[in-house]
Amino acid sequence: MLHAKQLPVLSTALMRLRGETLSSMGTATGIRVANLSVWLRGKEQVISAKRVTELLYHLGVEGGHLRTDVLHHWRDTGPLDDVKTALGVLINNDPPLWLFQDTQSGLTKTKFLRSGAAWIKLELTPGIADAKNLADLVCAQRVLTLPVPLAGIPTHSLQEASEALLKVAAKAALDVGDEELLEGLIFKLNENSVSMLTFNIASPTGWVQLEKAIEFALKRGIDPGDIAVLIRDNYNKSAD
Repeated sequence: MLHAKQLPVLSTALMRLRGETLSSMGTATGIRVANLSVWLRGKEQVISAKRVTELLYHLGVEGGHLRTDVLHHWRDTGPLDDVKTALGVLINNDPPLWLFQDTQSGLTKTKFLRSGAAWIKLELTPGIADAKNLADLVCAQRVLTLPVPLAGIPTHSLQEASEALLKVAAKAALDVGDEELLEGLIFKLNENSVSMLTFNIASPTGWVQLEKAIEFALKRGIDPGDIAVLIRDNYNKSAD
């Protein structure tokens, strides 16, 4: 549960992560800029509870947790202090985090975090001071280093981004034979849609991948009928 004294600090961190200004927040929420400025400095009375709820919703928070109906876009250009503040408040009692990263070079790194059904896209550019290790900072349960540049993951919608990431991760787990990871990914894929379990069957390797995927899916309790429907529907789509 969020406490009143946490809200201005959390809101300030989220505003910076999202690239918001006092002016943009005022336009989006209808809160007078002068009142918002004073409230962010800790004076509670200047904004009603209803306005604070609307402000937090705009910043991606609902009921004390990150909203799960949007893909959150955060940018941090320092030692990750704002990321630490936001996640320390919002993810403290939520399910363990999964961190998706790549090995691409460049000053700015793109990463994704998944906590429960909430997804965050992070663009991190270190400042002059040493940046903290994100995996240690967020206490990630899983760190997945993927063979594709995450900056290219489509992010037009939450579903598009999550499906793309989980499919790439599942393929990587198949390629290296990480059964435990694949089992977890199959479970998460099935949480959203069985239709995400798609593999290239144009090669012998693809058939091996398909065999392993079906085996793990059955272990996780996916109904064989769902697998049959998936194969039938995919075949019909390719035939159209």
